[in-house]
Amino acid sequence: MRICKQCQEVMLEGFDIKVEWGGYGIKISDGTGIFAKRLEKPKVAICPKCGEISLYIENVDKMDKR
Repeated sequence: MRICKQCQEVMLEGFDIKVEWGGYGIKISDGTGIFAKRLEKPKVAICPKCGEISLYIENVDKMDKR
């Protein structure tokens, strides 16, 4: 359960983010360049009260702890 940082309302989770005019979304990568390790697609949470959005990754255990 995510809480909005602006108004402390419970956020609606599980939305996706897409590039306009494209059928693809975005992915988080570890590093830069073409061969960077792709981690996961971010999810979006939306506050139903003020419209604030929050990007998050569900499986943080897959990330390399540095």
